[in-house]
Amino acid sequence: MEKFIRFKPNDDNPNSFGSGFFSNYRIILEGLIINDNNMGGIPYIDWYETAWVEGFNPFNGDRLVKHENPFDFWFDQKIPTSNDSMNTPIDKNRHILIDHSKDYFYDKISLDKQREIENKYLKIKQPILDKIDEIYNNELSGHTVLGVIARGCEFNYHHPNYGVYSIHDYINSIKKILEENPQITKLFLVSEDSNYIKLLKESFPNSYFIPNVFRRTNETLEYMNRVFLWPNVDTKRENQNKLLGEETITQAKLLGKCDYLFGIHSGVFAGAVLWGENIKKIFKL
Repeated sequence: MEKFIRFKPNDDNPNSFGSGFFSNYRIILEGLIINDNNMGGIPYIDWYETAWVEGFNPFNGDRLVKHENPFDFWFDQKIPTSNDSMNTPIDKNRHILIDHSKDYFYDKISLDKQREIENKYLKIKQPILDKIDEIYNNELSGHTVLGVIARGCEFNYHHPNYGVYSIHDYINSIKKILEENPQITKLFLVSEDSNYIKLLKESFPNSYFIPNVFRRTNETLEYMNRVFLWPNVDTKRENQNKLLGEETITQAKLLGKCDYLFGIHSGVFAGAVLWGENIKKIFKL
């Protein structure tokens, strides 16, 4: 029999169904940092009771039906058996170590600690990493790349504290960055809005974005503001959350391979910094 310690992104709020990928991820990471010196067992990351469970729509009042642990879609971890024990961390996730309003790019001590614990406990599946390397080698390698994270949709409504911007603000700011940094030869575009991608690509032809990634199509702004986890509950694709998580990881990892990073602060922006390999400077709206 082995002893496991269960870490959940909503452990401090049992009525919550979690949040976006990197919000959940950094809560887990904080819990691992807090408990690292007194773990008391094998960490088990549990996203069962979150909106990342396939077919679960908490906005419709759905009852949660346990299927696979969504975290196991994308990460390797030891799976407990019925003979093993499962306990909660001695120190719960307190939201005191990782400030979700920060990306930590200019706080090397905190960022290095996050990366140390992440490398110790959190392992992305190799096929996902192989796919990331293939895209990078085919599309971005050999260029000096500006990674662009253009948040639209519900973000302005739910996070006005980071500023309220339109696609034209992004385009104008990118033009200025390119004028001042002529060494940049290519852009890597990330957005959850199909129209944002279209307009960015038209404005900056020497750009790459991953095709067929889930993005807004006919969703209304009213719907997205009300159902803030609208990508998770979408039913256009089978295995929506499994695909969505892989796409989030892939894009954030590729952003981390860029030479420069531009956008508004968000979970993906912070994730790109956390996974940064080559980022020399960041620009923000």
